[in-house]
Amino acid sequence: MHLIGRRASLLSILAASEFMLFGAPGAMAAPITPGMEPIIEESTSNMTGTVSGGSELVERAAKSWWVPTQATTWQIQLSGTINQDVAVDAIEIDADTDKATVKALKAKGMKVIAYLSAGSWEDWRSDAGSFPESIRGKDLDGWPGEKWLDIRQISTLRKLMKKRVLKAKAKGFDGVDWDNVDGYTQNSGFKITKSHQLAYNKMLADISHSLKMTVALKNDLDQAKVLARYFDYAVNEQCSYYNECNLLEPFLSTGKAVVGLEYPGEGDDTRSQAQVIAATDPRTYTLIKKLDLGDWGFSVQQNAEITSSTSSEKKSSSKTTITKAAELKAAIQKAREAAKPGPEE
Repeated sequence: MHLIGRRASLLSILAASEFMLFGAPGAMAAPITPGMEPIIEESTSNMTGTVSGGSELVERAAKSWWVPTQATTWQIQLSGTINQDVAVDAIEIDADTDKATVKALKAKGMKVIAYLSAGSWEDWRSDAGSFPESIRGKDLDGWPGEKWLDIRQISTLRKLMKKRVLKAKAKGFDGVDWDNVDGYTQNSGFKITKSHQLAYNKMLADISHSLKMTVALKNDLDQAKVLARYFDYAVNEQCSYYNECNLLEPFLSTGKAVVGLEYPGEGDDTRSQAQVIAATDPRTYTLIKKLDLGDWGFSVQQNAEITSSTSSEKKSSSKTTITKAAELKAAIQKAREAAKPGPEE
């Protein structure tokens, strides 16, 4: 399940992307080279420490796994045939994706993240039968075949989740994005507390790191302040829509990456794409997506669609792309003007 119903200013980013808008429709920012990533040293496992070089901006354990930065570019695709031609640094796909696809993506220089649900039982997963009935709770509203998990049974779930990470690692995945890790806020059928959730989420981070996998905190914004030190980055859905992006500051202020997903025009979200762009924190890598999380997406930071197309398609559609880009730029300016406070009475 993913949520439904629930380096300068942005102006300078738009100015810097003027060439993209009018000189090279659909052009992509160059992927980050490995040399641009922070130097990470293997050391302790106590989840405190500092990135090599003495910087105290990003406090974290010294690690020997890949860690995204706020400059890392992203794609998240959880449905449809995986588009292997996107020009990004990292891509998140479902953990059940075959090994050959993961290998192909990595051969193109991408880091590959596995999507897994840690808070729900999904009847289509190959290991569904391994989850005892006692651990399965109420249905997830709007998600047939999914039930909330009793995360209080942490010992049982630790074994099950570790097997999943081991399987993902064997396929070549570089990290994990655990979904549904806010069951304490849901009608799960269990008396799950904030403390239960904190213990469970820390356990998920520990499992991932013990296997040298990077790990994301998915949503669970109310606990981000406590959990930011245990997770390498965050993935959030609709924080702008719900006016709660400030809760991601524990990640952003320490230099950690945040990947934001916004769904304007989907479901109850009546915002325009321009409104989302105008409200985006430039430190967050924001993707405008459809709710099915297919291959289409628009990167706010890159100011371009992230799906690929053939050269002939690009050539034939260049005039249309330029027109749409100009319209979008005008709409963004209009949205900004509308958001400005009026004169004091």
